[in-house]
Amino acid sequence: MATGKAPGRCRSPAAWAGATILSLSITSGPTVHAQTDESGSSLADHFRPTGAGVATLVYDASPGRPVRLALVSGSGEAPVVLSLNANAEDLQPLVAEVRELSLIRPPASIGRIVRLGDDLGDILLGPIAEQLRTVSHLVLSADGPLSDLPFGAIRAPRSIDPQGRYLAETRTLCWVDPALGAGATDDPPALERPVALAVADAVYRPPARPLGASMSDGGISWRQHAARRNQAGTIHALGLPVVSRFGQAASPALFWESAGSYAVRFLHLAVEARIDPANPDRSALLLSPERYDEQAIPVGTGQLASRLALERESLVVLSGLDTGNHGLGPGAFVRAFGVAGAGSVVASLWPVVDESATHLFAAFYSKLAQGATPARALRDAQSRLLAEPLRFDQGEGREPVEFDASHPYYWAGYRVYRESANACG
Repeated sequence: MATGKAPGRCRSPAAWAGATILSLSITSGPTVHAQTDESGSSLADHFRPTGAGVATLVYDASPGRPVRLALVSGSGEAPVVLSLNANAEDLQPLVAEVRELSLIRPPASIGRIVRLGDDLGDILLGPIAEQLRTVSHLVLSADGPLSDLPFGAIRAPRSIDPQGRYLAETRTLCWVDPALGAGATDDPPALERPVALAVADAVYRPPARPLGASMSDGGISWRQHAARRNQAGTIHALGLPVVSRFGQAASPALFWESAGSYAVRFLHLAVEARIDPANPDRSALLLSPERYDEQAIPVGTGQLASRLALERESLVVLSGLDTGNHGLGPGAFVRAFGVAGAGSVVASLWPVVDESATHLFAAFYSKLAQGATPARALRDAQSRLLAEPLRFDQGEGREPVEFDASHPYYWAGYRVYRESANACG
């Protein structure tokens, strides 16, 4: 996909140069609050990076007031605290439109996504563009509508990236949630040797939307179970013994049996998962979306922490999480797995067709096996989808099909969560 000059840039960083320096205090969670301490000394420790080339951006998008941004660099300088010329009510429709266009994903939506990405880049990054010139890793925390924004799809300000590329192309992104690592103990579970646990749907469901003309015209045949089974199977690249629970073996009973019988270092869940904003205890992993009561695993009741034997610094991947448009992000799932001992969580903002996710996670796990951090591995995997078409083998006697997966739908919704800015870096 071309990433040259995009049309429709409505604002420039200079338009936001009037941002007002404010004071800010950040609690133990990701929400920020104003106070009179102008030194920024009350910034929570988990937001403070210590390495060069790393900066933390904390956005408070509380309703009814300008969005507040705290920038903390790894150079040891005092935090820069700004009030942006936009509030949550201004940003919510922009975030909703980016998500909607990403989910629709025809090529015609790219132009509008680029224009929205330019505008959001100017609003959210323009006032600190100068400070970001030497930053290679961005640590993020945001609430309100920004918790559902695919930050990787906003565009870097032209003052620091003349090509106006996606942020995910120019920076390694990582999200902070201090709940991660909270359930970790000094010693790993005294069980079997570490394994990777892979779980895929018990019941096949075709994609909610077709892949688009480039795929349907090519005659892709959808095979039951194969797509998510293949996606979860990419965890083999890590070289650990893999315990697989696919098809009818992906029942809650067998999941709990496996989760309690092994020391799980990597957990890949190629299942649907949903946020319920009205009742957090109903946010759940849906092993069979057609039978919620029988096949769901709620995440808000403490079941994960009490029954899941995760190794210290384990990684959990939720490749089918649907956060909706609630301004909540994947928080409920990140916290639940954090209490269970996970050190890292990869979660999606929307469900992605499994054929493209298979390619993304094959690259992701390959990079992890080579020693990359989760954030770097995800960026490399996303870059591959942007740079080259995907190739699908349709079976004996049929020609392989290639299609362009550079649309943000296929890659921009994935995030890596860690417990601190230093863990991200």
